[in-house]
Amino acid sequence: MTDQRDNDCICLKYKCHKSSSIGLTTDYIHIKCIYLLVILCIHITITSGVSRPTYLLFANRKDIRLLNSDNQRPNASVIMNHLEEAAALDYYFKDSIIFWADIGLEMIKGIKINGSLSQDKAFTIIQSGIVSPDGLACDWLTKKLYWTDSETNRIEVSDFDGVNRKVLFWKDLDQPRAIALSPKDGLMFWTDWGEMPKIERSSMDGESITRTVLVKDNILWPNGLTIDYEAKRVYWAEAKFNFISSMDFSGSNQKVVVSDNMPHPFAITMIHDIIYWTDWTTKAIHSFNKNTRQRRRIISGQLSPMGIHVYSSQRQLPSETPCDQENGGCSHLCLLSSISPFYSCGCPTGVQLLSDLKTCATGPQEILFLARRVDIRRISLDTPDFTDVILPLRHIKHAIAVDFDPVDKMIYWTDDEVHVIRRAYLNGSHQEDIVATEVHHPDGIAIDWIAHNIYWTDTGTDRIEVARLNGTFRKILLTEGLEEPRAIVVHPIEGFIFWSDWGTKPKIERAALDGTQRSVIINRDLVWPNGLAIDYDLSKIYWSDAKTDKIEKSNFDGSERKIIVSDQIPHVFGFTLLNDYVYWSDWQKRSIERVHKITGQQREIIVDQLPDLMGLKAVAVNRIIGTNPCAVNNGNCSHLCLYRPKQNYVCACPMGYELSTDMQTCIVPEAFLLFSRKTDIHRISLASHHLDIIPIAGVQETTSFDYHLNDNRIYWTDVKLKTINRSFMNGSNIEHIIEYGLEYPQSLAVDWVANNVYWTDTEFNRIEVSRLDGHYRKILIWKDLENPRSIALSPGEGLMFWSDWSPIARIERSALDGTQRHVIANNIGKANSLTIDYSEHRLYWIDIESHKIMSSSLDGNNRNVILKESLRQPYTLTVYQNYVYWADWETNTIEKAIKSNGLNRTQIQTQLDYVIDLMVYHNSRQSGWNPCAVNNGGCDHLCLALPGNNQRANTHRCLCSSHYILNDDNKTCSAPQSFLLYSQRNAITRLVMDTIIDAPDITLPIHNLKNIKAITYDSYENVVIWIDSRTSAIKRANINGTGMGVILPASQDTNQPFDIEVDPYSRVIYWSCSHSNSINATRLDGTNIGAIVSDQLNRPRTLSLHYKKRFLFWVNDISPPKIERLSILGLIGTTIAESKLDEVSALTVDVDLDLIYWAESSRQIIECSTLDGDNRHTISQSSIMHPISMVVFDNYLYLIEREQKVIERIHKLAESGKETVYSRIPNLTDIISVTKINTNVVSCLTDNGGCSHLCIILHTDGTHKCSCPNGMILSNDEHTCITPPHCSSDQFACLTGNVHCIPINWRCDGNPECQDKSDELNCPKCLENQFTCVTKSGDKYKTQCMDNTLLCDSVADCMDGFDEQCCGWDHFKCKSGRNCVNIYQVCDQKNDCSDGSDESQLSCRHKMDRMPLEMNTSHNHQKPMYILVVLISLFVFVVLFLLMCRCRKKNQTYDEKDYGANDMLMSPQRPLTSQSNDIRTNTLLSGSENTLGKRMTINGNFGICPTLQQCGDTLYERNITGASSTSSSIQNYPKETLNPPPSPVTDQSQCNFDGSSSSSIAHSRSSKYAILQHRSKKNRWINRSRGPPPTPCSTDVYEDSDTAIKYTAYYDNTQAELGYDSDPYPPPPTPRSHYLSDLSGPPSPVTERSYSNNPYPPPPSPVPELDTSEIT
Repeated sequence: MTDQRDNDCICLKYKCHKSSSIGLTTDYIHIKCIYLLVILCIHITITSGVSRPTYLLFANRKDIRLLNSDNQRPNASVIMNHLEEAAALDYYFKDSIIFWADIGLEMIKGIKINGSLSQDKAFTIIQSGIVSPDGLACDWLTKKLYWTDSETNRIEVSDFDGVNRKVLFWKDLDQPRAIALSPKDGLMFWTDWGEMPKIERSSMDGESITRTVLVKDNILWPNGLTIDYEAKRVYWAEAKFNFISSMDFSGSNQKVVVSDNMPHPFAITMIHDIIYWTDWTTKAIHSFNKNTRQRRRIISGQLSPMGIHVYSSQRQLPSETPCDQENGGCSHLCLLSSISPFYSCGCPTGVQLLSDLKTCATGPQEILFLARRVDIRRISLDTPDFTDVILPLRHIKHAIAVDFDPVDKMIYWTDDEVHVIRRAYLNGSHQEDIVATEVHHPDGIAIDWIAHNIYWTDTGTDRIEVARLNGTFRKILLTEGLEEPRAIVVHPIEGFIFWSDWGTKPKIERAALDGTQRSVIINRDLVWPNGLAIDYDLSKIYWSDAKTDKIEKSNFDGSERKIIVSDQIPHVFGFTLLNDYVYWSDWQKRSIERVHKITGQQREIIVDQLPDLMGLKAVAVNRIIGTNPCAVNNGNCSHLCLYRPKQNYVCACPMGYELSTDMQTCIVPEAFLLFSRKTDIHRISLASHHLDIIPIAGVQETTSFDYHLNDNRIYWTDVKLKTINRSFMNGSNIEHIIEYGLEYPQSLAVDWVANNVYWTDTEFNRIEVSRLDGHYRKILIWKDLENPRSIALSPGEGLMFWSDWSPIARIERSALDGTQRHVIANNIGKANSLTIDYSEHRLYWIDIESHKIMSSSLDGNNRNVILKESLRQPYTLTVYQNYVYWADWETNTIEKAIKSNGLNRTQIQTQLDYVIDLMVYHNSRQSGWNPCAVNNGGCDHLCLALPGNNQRANTHRCLCSSHYILNDDNKTCSAPQSFLLYSQRNAITRLVMDTIIDAPDITLPIHNLKNIKAITYDSYENVVIWIDSRTSAIKRANINGTGMGVILPASQDTNQPFDIEVDPYSRVIYWSCSHSNSINATRLDGTNIGAIVSDQLNRPRTLSLHYKKRFLFWVNDISPPKIERLSILGLIGTTIAESKLDEVSALTVDVDLDLIYWAESSRQIIECSTLDGDNRHTISQSSIMHPISMVVFDNYLYLIEREQKVIERIHKLAESGKETVYSRIPNLTDIISVTKINTNVVSCLTDNGGCSHLCIILHTDGTHKCSCPNGMILSNDEHTCITPPHCSSDQFACLTGNVHCIPINWRCDGNPECQDKSDELNCPKCLENQFTCVTKSGDKYKTQCMDNTLLCDSVADCMDGFDEQCCGWDHFKCKSGRNCVNIYQVCDQKNDCSDGSDESQLSCRHKMDRMPLEMNTSHNHQKPMYILVVLISLFVFVVLFLLMCRCRKKNQTYDEKDYGANDMLMSPQRPLTSQSNDIRTNTLLSGSENTLGKRMTINGNFGICPTLQQCGDTLYERNITGASSTSSSIQNYPKETLNPPPSPVTDQSQCNFDGSSSSSIAHSRSSKYAILQHRSKKNRWINRSRGPPPTPCSTDVYEDSDTAIKYTAYYDNTQAELGYDSDPYPPPPTPRSHYLSDLSGPPSPVTERSYSNNPYPPPPSPVPELDTSEIT
């Protein structure tokens, strides 16, 4: 038996040995060493009885600590900090290594410490394949680590370095937790707290016959486990029944050791007679002496103690084992055992032990590979545990398919998220991307291990492709007839490839490995064929259907179809076959199963409850079967060798190559023929006539194509998509270069010198040009075009040719800029497929009416018929060298003949239907030069070459894209400043009306425009803003299509924008909402300002802004409608027009002439008035139908009529007829004008002008003022908007100033009471025989004029009865008759009026409203009563104050328990600001001079805010009625369950202090109708005070309070602090994660993350210099 003192002797021997090496004699050294050893042994004997300190090593979640438990005030030293979730731990004392399991990182790690507790860098032992390692134990004799995993339900072992990892137990485990070892006895013990809690024992080698259950009764939550090695007893902690018990190694002689006051014991350890344990509830470490029965709390406070061990050499005594000598003869693991020969050899997981029982195989022989989303795993099929091991592969984002090459031993997989195909060795080395371009959704891959090729399907490109295993020599095998190709398998021995397609017509197909001999083998009773597998032994094809839930098989030709499995397979995805078994993964069951391939029996679950399962591949790693001619020297093929059935193979070439005459070597062809059909583009070798497809995905209907030789790109039109597109010649990198403003792009041509592309649009009758990337688009020709068709270019000569299929068919020519235009041929029929012979300078075309091939010189002369005889229906042609090539729609052929005379006709290809375009790919077809070839000719946008003549050489011209202006330097361009924008449902188009040489309209290149309802334009940043009617969002984009964004997010439940206007100076948009019937203001950055009109009696719809006058005009769509005006500065509204209006469909304002226009659809007129509504007159009666939008631009009024699909205009001043600007425009929605703005007005651009909400530019001097939305007023600083006191329904709210609320009957009385006089704005003008009266309509009040005859007629016409107040203010008029009684006689329990009306409920309320005003009058006989009331009030106030103080003192005390010498009690958190000096300005008291600037002191107990949400402005908190002194009650479980609460945090008992204050002075009963007896022009505002806040113990809130401010004394124990769900019983994350159910065990160490009162980890303790020589 050795300890640290033995180690000292050993160390001394080492020093003696070292001394011999420096020259001392051996005898001398040995004598001295013996002498020293004798002295040391005497010292050990003398000091053996001295008690040494006991050190405890424990995990504290975020750190690992060591403490001396013998100290009365122990201070834990941090050994390792900054951990994630340290739970279990153990150590190897001899080498000072600490091991711990981190359940947050899902790792097991270790660290070596030295004598002063300084440490080396932590090292990782296990980093994959574990989820929740709850238990950890160290075998110090053979240097092994054992651990449990409560998620994977396994017990595993490995060497200290993590090598040679082996699963010992995996069956009949249900959440194993603690584990303990007795290496000397070869025994292992563990607890299991699953559905059947128990404690088990077995040999440490996992021998199944030694496994036995020791405890299964009176046990529920067996948490901790430790061993008394001397007494050979096992101790465990039961957390549910709260005791610590022990038993002997056989499970007998059970005894309860500790049973009282143990709330939740977790981990346990011991040494000698003392037991130590951690407790989750007390957050402490406790000890118990078995002899003295003494208990002690070692340390507590802000801890989260988890695993614990006594750190001493006496807990790891040395002993000899059978594994000491040469590892017991084992090649890998030597594991101790409790039965003879007391050890056994073990192999790493998945590796078989050979027959000698000592040597392990070189690795797994049969493996099942499974792809998950973020990893790829292997499962050995050699051993019965089926443990999945994660392969060390990098950067996996979404793995789908997987396969294996048994020759090179490499794994291949597809990644659907990063769009690549990758490979690597099984150890993770040499990982590489083999295919990384033009990969969209590679759902299936298959390895041809004989020819070393890889095949894959792609559901994004709808292709099947092949390449070499390194990704080179890529070739598209199949594209036609593929919709959704998924699974793919190859049979290289037979030369077959099989794939499934789950498109609209699901099927399984077969072809030769070169794509030929294609046939459908299964197409019936098939829906979602996800998986395929080949039985190479029996020549069967197997498949799974995720819709029909079946697994079937058939012969290779589809015959003898048979169902193998048809039950309980809800969604099969991965599918494979090996030997006698079929394997599949199931998405819904999250499992991998297998079944016998013939019988369908022997069904077995391989992996259960593993989410994100994708592809599977079962392989025999070292088995290589079959051969074919491609196996030898790649079949002598230079690139690809593709085997076909019956010993036949072909050589194939990748894209851009073709086979030479030897049919083995691939070469780059000098020239080849390109042709297009409706949905594809092909190429034909001019040498071998071999046909190949250019794999361009997504072609819908092409009508023309061209190519750019230098860029190796092809360009094509798509009339169904209405786009012009391009891609590389291999079909990669597809781009839509033009996708807006096209209707029928019939033909295109590439200018390969200037890098421009030209096209014709037969619907819009235009010829346009742009750069090759689609930028700088310009309409060149749009006049005198009726049906432009084919187009051809000669860049070297600066010429453009096109045919026009007008009634007088012709061919025209112009310069490349559209000038110098003239007809070169007419009366020629419908000329198609114009082609230029650049060497002979001749033009060729086909007359599709007379079926002739013709040519002429480039000026139209020397016309010649090349071919006429025997041409059936020629459609397209091209010229190369001495031949003309053409395609015939009737014969379905491509032919060639000599271009000069049509002789020597030869067929190139047959059986090609409807070839639409044709050309030869060769550098001779794109030669020549012009000045635009150098730096774009110095042009900013477009450089267009001009033809040369005798006077000048070939030159060029700079042009700008449409609507842009060429500057004086004739090179640079400027954007237009003034234009019109009109919107259709899915497009926005710009109109420029002041140019003659330019096209009038251009569609803006803004992507994803849908359901446009209204548009506006920010001229400051050149941003288009629109309303998306379907999503109810307001969106924006730059005018060039970039910078897409959202200003107002989609929210149909709350917002339904109807119309929109922008103020570019204020940087604000105004939009009407048809859902809330409001007009709202929102900043251009998306910041909500608020509503500026929000009256439910109104229905704001169409808007028009006069930004210079700060007026917003809007249509009030009530019945009948009105046209309203709102001043943005002050939000003062005025009705402009309300008579003779029936249906106002459009509205606009003339900013220059200060006029407003509107369209009256029912009367079919357009009217106009001044901004005040004066001088109203009609300007157009000329059959205006139903304009939905109109706008003023220059001298005209432009309007759109959706039904007529037209844009029209009329003169804005004089009545005149309509003029059609554009017609046949469908789905019109809006039109606006854009004019140049003054960019020098910038005061609102910086920090919104200092305004909190609205910054309004005053265009008179360029300065600005601040304004506020509805419900807010401008504060005294004139910049900040604040929420005013809430005015009651019978009060008027002043817009600004210190006076906020006045009685409604003071409105429009001729005397301004509001400081800003807003109570006298927009008042009706009454005649001399009328008086103003406030009446009520529904919930709204209105001031109107009433006739004087209604005064004192015993009928109250005014809301406040003002017209019947005929008895004087201090008297009451009886309801019947004209009797008046004193106001004090009202409601005095006596009928002073004959009709008793003075005692009615209404009369009493009127008295209450008036009485406070009369208290200061001359009724002196009431003073004694007032004095009595005041005295009683003072007495009540004093009593309440004393109760408050008492309750406050009571609530501030707590029961402080004795937690031991080192308790760290949690104290109340310090508030964000000082509590004692929390002085806050009450802004609601600033309305009076007597209260202006008055401050209120908030009690310190009310200054603590537990969350930011509770720390809002105290003046605007919501009222919480019925608040009690214990606002949070203890939330105990309603019944006893097996499941504890997720954490003690759910017990939320704490003292919450509630304070409240009135936020509305108008709600105070004493001041609700506070008006003076004598009305005057002076300010009638009176002082008001707020109600007192309730005491912390009161149960009632001040009755007129609007606000109750909630303060919480502690941060801790709040769900808000911990982010805890309101539901204390969250649903299980998986069907097996049931530890939070009523029938499961306690929370695991994973759930302990939220099991702490304190949401923040405790700070690490200081690390003192500790003398480890004391540790034994």
